[in-house]
Amino acid sequence: MTSGHDLDGVRSELRRLGYLDRGFERFLLQDALKPRQPARALLGLIAKVGLLAGLALAAALSLALAVANGSLTASPLDLVALFVHLFPPLALATGLAFLALCGVILVVIRFAHVRRIETLSLVVALAAGAGVLALALRLGREVLSEGRLEQVAVLVLATPPVVYLLIKLVYQGLLSLAIRFTEEAPLGRLFSRRWLGLVIVLAIALLTLPAVVLARRVPAAAPATLPTGPGERVVLVGIDGVLPEEIDYLLTLGELPEMSRLARGGRVFSYRRRREPPASFWTAVATGVPGPDHGVTSLDSFLPWGCRTPLAKNGPLRAWWSRVEVPLGLAEYRPVLANRRRAFAVWELASRGGDPALAVNWWATYPAEPIPGLVVAHGAYQLLREKAGGAVEPQAAQAEVAALAGAVGAAPGNDRDPRLAAALPPATAAGVLDRAVLPDRFYREVFARHLAAGTAAAPRAAALYLPGLDIAAVGWPGGDVAFADLVRSELAATDRLLAGALDGVGTVVLVLDPGRRREEGEGRILLWRRTGCAGAPAVTSPEAVAAALLRALGLPQSAELPPPPGCRWEPPPVIVAGYGEPHRGAPQGPESEEYLRSLRSLGYL
Repeated sequence: MTSGHDLDGVRSELRRLGYLDRGFERFLLQDALKPRQPARALLGLIAKVGLLAGLALAAALSLALAVANGSLTASPLDLVALFVHLFPPLALATGLAFLALCGVILVVIRFAHVRRIETLSLVVALAAGAGVLALALRLGREVLSEGRLEQVAVLVLATPPVVYLLIKLVYQGLLSLAIRFTEEAPLGRLFSRRWLGLVIVLAIALLTLPAVVLARRVPAAAPATLPTGPGERVVLVGIDGVLPEEIDYLLTLGELPEMSRLARGGRVFSYRRRREPPASFWTAVATGVPGPDHGVTSLDSFLPWGCRTPLAKNGPLRAWWSRVEVPLGLAEYRPVLANRRRAFAVWELASRGGDPALAVNWWATYPAEPIPGLVVAHGAYQLLREKAGGAVEPQAAQAEVAALAGAVGAAPGNDRDPRLAAALPPATAAGVLDRAVLPDRFYREVFARHLAAGTAAAPRAAALYLPGLDIAAVGWPGGDVAFADLVRSELAATDRLLAGALDGVGTVVLVLDPGRRREEGEGRILLWRRTGCAGAPAVTSPEAVAAALLRALGLPQSAELPPPPGCRWEPPPVIVAGYGEPHRGAPQGPESEEYLRSLRSLGYL
């Protein structure tokens, strides 16, 4: 234990330097200068640093979440509720992090004689502050891209002082620890020099500003009109859960004759899949706008107790809401609905002139938005069985589509599948059939019937998403051979659909993604045009799919979208800054809970 004489000398020197004249520094130093056990002094110091750092971080993160999710103006009292939710975990986390930094200081003091303990403490504190700032900038892109300019400006102005206060807090805490264990007073006051604090704040601001400018998304103004040129009908089909070697092998064998024909007469592209939720990836394919700019960055949102606005943008805090607060009943779990999508999909742009369009089961389409034509929302097979509203637009078509869903489920032989029965236990086979196989059959049937409508009612743009293979692959216990048979049969069914439904279609894009079977893996895009699009295999991006379809439709080229992939394209009628953003209202009624149950039944949540 440190002697009282030594503490008196250190206390006298600290008072001469002015450390004990200020409330903040005295708050951290007073326990270190009392003759008590070192472990007790260390625990008291950790508790104080955790308390103060938790206060600062909880206030900053509450403000960031409010900016990202639009609750700063809609429900400003959410700031108080968010602070109450975030303060306890952040105080605990920062206390543990400070404990780790204390370990670094103690190791250095133990094995090396350090004369300038204030310099050592400052270096470690600056390193900790740089780490916090880097983490905040890396994870804050989606937060910064959402808020209004004035709200983001408040957040940007608040960041340098908060990080500076954290650095100063850690510095004073580590200095208190060093004084306690070396029985020495610092040689001078580093933070008493105004220029040092100013330099730190300016450095933080200079590091923050470029990151904010790059992350800040300013949507392009919607054009007054969208002039169109001569175009053609287009079809987009997305199949989730197919590995590139599987489709390459089946095309080589000729087991998919229609897809093989399209590949021979068209062009095959590959792309590299980023690690992102399926909702974000497939929304980028349909809109040409990458995530998080299109707004659909997750499958879910959270409504903490006391808040009025759900948090769809959470960054690193998602794990806290989902794994701690939801199980404890402190937050409500909600799905992300179609009103989160901030970019127009291909079928929406194609139908703006009154031409019919068709969208079946694509992500971010629930509740279904009314357009000329037909929209069957994502997860509609399960939703229709629950008699949920919003599954089909126009509503006049819901009875017909629901009857078709019932007919698929009740058709003779559809209560079992020989392939699944041979590979899986009865209960598991029934689950895969109900969650994956039958829904895809239903979506293919709806698509085929409405794509082959009469000439006047034929959709100008049609999109179909088939997730069955991706859903079936999660937790598949039947072995690779049995799953390969399932892949072959499901792709063959889609091949037969294409063979009978492409009359009068000028451009076809088939996207085959590995999905959750191989995250960050390679995928395939098959592009075929009636006017010809031959060429060697090449690399493109998923966002280029929408650009290709919009060019084929004769719509203007948006500066927000990449150019269409290599092919012979007619020049666009005009180049616009962007297509604008759809104006969607907040869904009313029980749609959230019904869609949530649908996502859970599909295995996405």
